[in-house]
Amino acid sequence: MATIELEQDYYLHNFKALLKTVEQYHASLLTTDEKHWLQSFHQLSTDAQMLLIRLLSRKGILFRFNKLNYGEIKDIDLAKNTLIHAHFLSQEITVLHQQKVISISDIFSLYTKPELMHLFPTFIEKTDKKAEILLKLESNNDSEYLLNIISEPLVMVQQQTLLEKLLLLFFGNSHQDLSQFVLSDLGLHKFENYRIDTSTQLFHTTEQVDQWLALTQLSDSYWRAHETKDYDTISSLVPLLPKATSWLPLENKRQKLINHIARDLERNHQYDAALALFRQTERAPSRERQARILMAQQQYQAAYNVVKNIQHDPKNEDEYGVSLRLEKKLAKSVNQIFTAPKTFAPKAIQLQLANPEHQRVEHCTARYFESQGWTVFYLENQFLNSLFGLAMWDIIFTPIKGSFINPYQLAPLDMFSSEFYLKRKELIDKRLQAIEQGHFDGWQTHFETKQGISNYWVHWELFSQQALTLALSHIPPTQLAVMFRRLLKDLRHHRSGMPDLIMFNNTGYQWVEVKGPGDKLQDHQLRWLAFFDQHGIPAHVAYITFADPNED
Repeated sequence: MATIELEQDYYLHNFKALLKTVEQYHASLLTTDEKHWLQSFHQLSTDAQMLLIRLLSRKGILFRFNKLNYGEIKDIDLAKNTLIHAHFLSQEITVLHQQKVISISDIFSLYTKPELMHLFPTFIEKTDKKAEILLKLESNNDSEYLLNIISEPLVMVQQQTLLEKLLLLFFGNSHQDLSQFVLSDLGLHKFENYRIDTSTQLFHTTEQVDQWLALTQLSDSYWRAHETKDYDTISSLVPLLPKATSWLPLENKRQKLINHIARDLERNHQYDAALALFRQTERAPSRERQARILMAQQQYQAAYNVVKNIQHDPKNEDEYGVSLRLEKKLAKSVNQIFTAPKTFAPKAIQLQLANPEHQRVEHCTARYFESQGWTVFYLENQFLNSLFGLAMWDIIFTPIKGSFINPYQLAPLDMFSSEFYLKRKELIDKRLQAIEQGHFDGWQTHFETKQGISNYWVHWELFSQQALTLALSHIPPTQLAVMFRRLLKDLRHHRSGMPDLIMFNNTGYQWVEVKGPGDKLQDHQLRWLAFFDQHGIPAHVAYITFADPNED
């Protein structure tokens, strides 16, 4: 594929496209100050606009102006002065520090350790780490002296957080940013040309937007603390958690964060605090963790009650499976008899293979079956998921109200909720009936005409024409349909756990789950294998050991 060269001002065009959409469809969610910011931006010179976008797109709000180098900006000094005059930038660093907008640490973190040692040779030791140097500077009482040492211009972006809000309104989520435009411009990400539903907005009030942004900031703080195992900071976030809300998107986001925080508190043996948080949500695995904490506290009856509640109304198959294991552990402690459910034992074979090249066990096993005349694909979940994506492509991207709110979606917003099937039931049922009757209209066309277009289900880099051809010629239509039906029962959880290998020969096809020494079947893998067995779909487990290369 030919390399695509971007125009030097590509980011200006992308930013203006972002603003156009927000102003056209989300203006009611902007404050008066934010609308004024947008009006002022449009009145700036091109150079000033480009410099502002460059700074907004960078990490932080403070910058050393002399370190900025953007060749496409003709007069960067004039652009800077224009932005200062229009109040987009400020270089009054001393005033900003006095107003506690920025700290000494914020300012001097812009410098490297050698630069700091050059600026402050008298009270910085060579052995000091940069973090220690910043602490020393922060604790110095003479901030005026410290700031006067700076002889170069520093600039601070005003209203830097506005970009976060604009991106949120455009994308409807907190993980996509301006880089998404670039990836699309470069042809690295291509998206389906679906109709965007301008009548549907994720946010309906400015309060919802503010709540989402605040929760995102809280979540970011959590993940920073989580990475360093800073349990004190994690604990300090608990009082900042918002109360439950009836607005489902925010409540889902809130409950997900609660589970993360509670799990870390549990890991730190702060059981009471963790339990109190887990009780605020039923989002899996909250109830499992509650039971485990109560078991750790030897509150066996309370734990048993939680387990039975799970079994009465499980959120998914994983939660139900865990509840059975917990019930077995608890039964004796609460004077109950545990009746173990009938366990499924999948068909299995034992193979001892040579592996002189130290390949992954799956590759080694695939090579063995190829020597037995099979055509083998090591695709795991990607095989059935890709078939599903091709079979349902037009249905997935059907413009159902509320499904598509920006041009960069891999799937409709409701893809992993029960609403996906319910809103498209007639279309999906009709498609499944056609598949059962052996009609695969559109699959090959989708494979050819949609090649490279982003679809959550289709893994273009792995799924080949050969895999598609063999699937359609070897897998009975009724079996394809029944596998899709299982997927559709719980798209979020059933999209994983499928066997490692799918293979074909002259007589049929076979799924193979590969297990190396010490590797055990996971619950979701067992469920797929049991499902295959129930519906007569050929599948087995291959337990692999490796021959000793030193033996004759």
